[in-house]
Amino acid sequence: MFAAAAYPLHDDPLARVLGYIDLRAQLIAGQPAEFSCVVGTMSQEVFQTHPRVRAACLVSISGHARTLEADIAAALAERRIDARITAGSLALHTQAVLQGAFILAKAGNDPAAAKDSVGHLRCYFELLFNTHPTRETHS
Repeated sequence: MFAAAAYPLHDDPLARVLGYIDLRAQLIAGQPAEFSCVVGTMSQEVFQTHPRVRAACLVSISGHARTLEADIAAALAERRIDARITAGSLALHTQAVLQGAFILAKAGNDPAAAKDSVGHLRCYFELLFNTHPTRETHS
Protein backbone atom coordinates (compact mmCIF):
# COMPACT_ATOMS: atom_id res chain seq x y z
CA MET A 1 0.00 0.00 0.00
CA PHE A 2 2.76 2.48 0.91
CA ALA A 3 4.83 1.60 -2.15
CA ALA A 4 1.83 2.22 -4.41
CA ALA A 5 1.02 5.60 -2.83
CA ALA A 6 1.66 8.92 -4.57
CA TYR A 7 3.86 10.52 -1.89
CA PRO A 8 7.11 8.78 -2.99
CA LEU A 9 6.78 10.51 -6.38
CA HIS A 10 7.45 14.02 -5.00
CA ASP A 11 10.81 15.51 -5.95
CA ASP A 12 11.27 17.19 -2.57
CA PRO A 13 12.18 14.78 0.28
CA LEU A 14 10.23 16.84 2.83
CA ALA A 15 7.17 16.71 0.57
CA ARG A 16 7.56 12.91 0.54
CA VAL A 17 7.65 12.77 4.34
CA LEU A 18 4.68 15.12 4.68
CA GLY A 19 2.88 13.09 2.03
CA TYR A 20 3.48 9.96 4.09
CA ILE A 21 2.02 11.67 7.17
CA ASP A 22 -0.97 12.88 5.11
CA LEU A 23 -1.55 9.33 3.87
CA ARG A 24 -1.50 8.04 7.44
CA ALA A 25 -4.13 10.66 8.33
CA GLN A 26 -6.28 9.66 5.36
CA LEU A 27 -6.15 6.01 6.43
CA ILE A 28 -7.79 6.84 9.75
CA ALA A 29 -11.37 5.98 8.96
CA GLY A 30 -14.00 3.74 10.45
CA GLN A 31 -13.52 2.01 13.77
CA PRO A 32 -10.07 2.00 15.45
CA ALA A 33 -9.63 -1.71 14.76
CA GLU A 34 -9.90 -0.94 11.03
CA PHE A 35 -6.98 1.50 10.89
CA SER A 36 -4.75 0.72 13.85
CA CYS A 37 -1.62 -1.37 13.64
CA VAL A 38 -1.85 -5.02 14.60
CA VAL A 39 1.90 -5.13 15.29
CA GLY A 40 1.65 -2.22 17.72
CA THR A 41 -1.32 -3.82 19.45
CA MET A 42 0.44 -7.16 19.65
CA SER A 43 3.59 -5.65 21.15
CA GLN A 44 1.51 -3.95 23.85
CA GLU A 45 -0.21 -7.21 24.72
CA VAL A 46 2.76 -9.59 24.81
CA PHE A 47 5.85 -7.49 25.54
CA GLN A 48 6.46 -9.17 28.92
CA THR A 49 5.28 -12.68 28.20
CA HIS A 50 6.55 -13.37 24.67
CA PRO A 51 9.98 -11.81 24.08
CA ARG A 52 10.34 -13.33 20.59
CA VAL A 53 7.02 -11.86 19.48
CA ARG A 54 8.01 -8.54 21.04
CA ALA A 55 11.29 -8.63 19.10
CA ALA A 56 9.45 -9.41 15.87
CA CYS A 57 7.14 -6.46 16.50
CA LEU A 58 10.14 -4.17 16.94
CA VAL A 59 11.62 -5.44 13.69
CA SER A 60 8.36 -4.66 11.90
CA ILE A 61 7.84 -1.20 13.39
CA SER A 62 11.47 -0.11 13.09
CA GLY A 63 11.65 -1.59 9.59
CA HIS A 64 8.72 0.54 8.52
CA ALA A 65 10.34 3.58 10.16
CA ARG A 66 13.51 2.93 8.14
CA THR A 67 11.50 3.44 4.93
CA LEU A 68 11.31 7.12 5.93
CA GLU A 69 14.95 7.60 6.94
CA ALA A 70 16.46 8.46 3.57
CA ASP A 71 13.85 11.14 2.89
CA ILE A 72 14.16 12.56 6.39
CA ALA A 73 17.96 12.57 6.11
CA ALA A 74 17.80 14.35 2.76
CA ALA A 75 15.31 16.92 4.11
CA LEU A 76 17.48 17.53 7.21
CA ALA A 77 20.59 18.03 5.08
CA GLU A 78 18.87 20.13 2.43
CA ARG A 79 17.40 22.49 4.99
CA ARG A 80 20.46 22.44 7.30
CA ILE A 81 18.50 21.34 10.35
CA ASP A 82 20.33 20.83 13.68
CA ALA A 83 22.75 17.90 13.40
CA ARG A 84 21.65 16.59 16.81
CA ILE A 85 18.44 15.41 15.14
CA THR A 86 18.98 12.11 13.40
CA ALA A 87 16.89 10.71 10.60
CA GLY A 88 16.61 7.39 12.41
CA SER A 89 15.30 8.87 15.64
CA LEU A 90 12.88 11.15 13.80
CA ALA A 91 11.59 8.23 11.72
CA LEU A 92 11.01 6.22 14.90
CA HIS A 93 9.28 9.25 16.42
CA THR A 94 6.74 9.17 13.59
CA GLN A 95 5.94 5.58 14.48
CA ALA A 96 5.71 6.40 18.19
CA VAL A 97 3.19 9.15 17.46
CA LEU A 98 1.19 6.90 15.15
CA GLN A 99 1.09 4.04 17.68
CA GLY A 100 0.13 6.47 20.44
CA ALA A 101 -2.58 7.94 18.21
CA PHE A 102 -4.02 4.46 17.70
CA ILE A 103 -4.04 3.87 21.47
CA LEU A 104 -5.94 7.13 22.05
CA ALA A 105 -8.45 6.24 19.34
CA LYS A 106 -9.02 2.83 20.89
CA ALA A 107 -9.22 4.13 24.47
CA GLY A 108 -11.79 6.74 23.52
CA ASN A 109 -13.37 4.72 20.71
CA ASP A 110 -12.88 7.87 18.66
CA PRO A 111 -10.90 8.09 15.40
CA ALA A 112 -10.77 11.89 15.80
CA ALA A 113 -8.19 11.48 18.56
CA ALA A 114 -5.89 9.69 16.13
CA LYS A 115 -6.47 12.26 13.40
CA ASP A 116 -5.60 15.05 15.84
CA SER A 117 -2.34 13.34 16.85
CA VAL A 118 -1.32 12.79 13.23
CA GLY A 119 -2.19 16.42 12.49
CA HIS A 120 0.10 17.50 15.32
CA LEU A 121 2.84 15.26 13.92
CA ARG A 122 2.52 17.04 10.58
CA CYS A 123 2.64 20.41 12.34
CA TYR A 124 5.78 19.32 14.20
CA PHE A 125 7.51 18.47 10.92
CA GLU A 126 6.39 21.76 9.38
CA LEU A 127 7.75 23.71 12.33
CA LEU A 128 10.96 21.68 12.51
CA PHE A 129 11.63 22.25 8.82
CA ASN A 130 10.64 25.91 8.94
CA THR A 131 7.62 25.65 6.68
CA HIS A 132 4.27 27.25 7.35
CA PRO A 133 1.89 24.95 9.21
CA THR A 134 -1.52 24.61 7.67
CA ARG A 135 -4.49 25.17 9.97
CA GLU A 136 -6.58 22.37 8.52
CA THR A 137 -4.05 19.62 9.35
CA HIS A 138 -4.19 19.94 13.13
CA SER A 139 -6.40 21.10 15.98
